[in-house]
Amino acid sequence: MDKQNKATVRIAGALCVQRGTRMLQAFADAVTVSDHQEVDIFDPDTGEGYQRAPVTARVRKAARYYDEKRGRMPNPLLVNIRKDDMEAERVVVVVDADQSGYENAVLKGGNWIGTGRIEFTDDLSLWIYDGQHRAGGLNQLLGEQEDFEDFPVPISLTLGLDPGEEMREFYEVNTNAASVKTDLAWQLLTKMAEDDPELREMLAAEDKDWITRAYAVVDELEKLDGPWKGRFQEANRRKTRGDGVTIPKPQFARSLKPVLDMPSFKRADAATVAVVLNAYWTGIKQVMPEPFDEASDFVLQKGNGAVALHRVLPQVVEVVRSTGGRLGQPEGYAEVMAELPTLEGESVDNDGQRMIRSGADFWRVGSVASGFSGDAGRRRLSLLIQSRLPSPAETIQL
Repeated sequence: MDKQNKATVRIAGALCVQRGTRMLQAFADAVTVSDHQEVDIFDPDTGEGYQRAPVTARVRKAARYYDEKRGRMPNPLLVNIRKDDMEAERVVVVVDADQSGYENAVLKGGNWIGTGRIEFTDDLSLWIYDGQHRAGGLNQLLGEQEDFEDFPVPISLTLGLDPGEEMREFYEVNTNAASVKTDLAWQLLTKMAEDDPELREMLAAEDKDWITRAYAVVDELEKLDGPWKGRFQEANRRKTRGDGVTIPKPQFARSLKPVLDMPSFKRADAATVAVVLNAYWTGIKQVMPEPFDEASDFVLQKGNGAVALHRVLPQVVEVVRSTGGRLGQPEGYAEVMAELPTLEGESVDNDGQRMIRSGADFWRVGSVASGFSGDAGRRRLSLLIQSRLPSPAETIQL
């Protein structure tokens, strides 16, 4: 290394090579971890990053645990030194013994166990891919107490993963153990599958490729002028009053499974499916516009409405086809959904009075449709909608 890149930090511990990947199990003091840590937060504007934004309450809870409760940290932070830094020789790996065995395992993708240390420059980033709230708690305490600087922090350090591999480790850890929120987990899965043919094949073999297909459809739907433009809530973006957002993107994507399972759409590209969905919802808006004009006051474009109406879409498509309609034109759907405003049911108002609600009021927040919660409730709601639709058998012309 040249003088400018002189290594100034050392961390020693149990060193191994696991299927060609170098790993170090060690302890570092809280100051070292704090000075070098980075967290790759997902940015909904750029699509870069992969972690959820830190939750202040969880950071404070961790800080209180280590401070007031004199808590210990037995579980390591999962940390990575990225491939670019390793290749730029900003990190030196020193092996205590069996240097040739270590190098051979790295070269051939094998396994090796030993001890050693790493040395790296003072400006190197240690990317935390699991444990950001615990690390945040340490940061808070370091700003408040000097006697916390030498607190030993366990770290499990991978050496040389690129950001995509790091993201996949994060995904696996958080979905196979203490699950990361679905909105981000699904978005990460889609992002990983874009660049990983093997992952795409695995998802197809497990009949889970509909998840990535659904996200692709949502992305295409967002590009179209129609009822869903500006309605989806991105991961790491809070809903604010008046923003027009009605449903988290993964909830809408999940509601698309019965649509994507239709034989007609199994091999259809995302843009085509998005055009059909846009026409379908535009047709619904033509027969009942009020819930779309004041979307936040109605559940039609929230979970209950999206799930139920996508469950009936296969039947609607069959009717549209049997009557000679085109799947990309709203008028055919408006004709099939003409009886949707006749749905009615009983609800209780703020004064405790029972009232029959129909039309747009059926879908108002707190009214009848709001009561169809959970999967079972949404299934009943879809059956109720189906009762107002013409049957495909009734439209068959022999």
